[in-house]
Amino acid sequence: MGNQSPFEKAETYGLTQPEVIILYNVAGWFNGTKFDVHDQKYSIGTEYEPTLRQLTGDQWEPDWDEEHERLIQRGLFKSENRDENIYLAGRRCNWAPTENCMQIIEDIFADREELYPTWVLDEHTRPPTFRDGNELMEHRKGVLASKHLFGSLERVLTVDAYPRHIAQLPDLRLGGAGESLARVEVLTHHRNTETWEQKFKKWRGKRAGPTVWIYENRANMVRFWNYFIDHGLIDLDGGRFGGRPENWSPKRVNDRLRRSREGRPNYSSHDVVWTIPGVIEASRIDAFELFKDNRITFRS
Repeated sequence: MGNQSPFEKAETYGLTQPEVIILYNVAGWFNGTKFDVHDQKYSIGTEYEPTLRQLTGDQWEPDWDEEHERLIQRGLFKSENRDENIYLAGRRCNWAPTENCMQIIEDIFADREELYPTWVLDEHTRPPTFRDGNELMEHRKGVLASKHLFGSLERVLTVDAYPRHIAQLPDLRLGGAGESLARVEVLTHHRNTETWEQKFKKWRGKRAGPTVWIYENRANMVRFWNYFIDHGLIDLDGGRFGGRPENWSPKRVNDRLRRSREGRPNYSSHDVVWTIPGVIEASRIDAFELFKDNRITFRS
């Protein structure tokens, strides 16, 4: 059984050979593999999702549109018809994998070490995806986009992805010359308020250091902070974030958090916010300015 090929394992699920090839490429994208698209290198951490045809490249055959549709109908890819969110970082993606899809990938490709990501640890869930719990593509995109961007900063010498050797477990730990610069936490389950509260309380102390919170979009960013205000956990200068959430840019939210940290008695944690689309589209200068403006210092 251990020597079965992915194609043999896939027979259990009634998958065709083209569908296995498609899922292999999806698994590679999920783990940060670089793909040639329009003569450029694309990866989940640097670009928005290409089409499935572009992802599979020369492997794609004319009749694979039917295979793609079959994967949607069988519930391996998300579908609008099932009221599932098919948007990643604000862009439509017709091949966003479901939890069922990820479990199948972890079964049929478990032994394909070429798919393994660079941060592999035994403590993570099953290969080849080595997910953080039931992590799906939106969350992985936020983590790897942040890893790519913040890791490009000159003074960020280490980027520890999914660290398991520390008591507090953010998605990324950024390190400088002999120091911890910041933690990065990506939040994509926008209704999971219990988890929000646990993490915020854990990292709110003055000695805890900076936390960079990365959200799916502006609406979820605003919902996050209004939740803490409404439940009496914090008091920000200016109160709740009112009006249309989409009108609150991360810069405006960061400005309010900075002011509040300096003048409100029950808000003292060092928090910085951004969105996944913002990180994807940002330059290294943008990241440097974010850290500079929000006092994530780079000491030599």
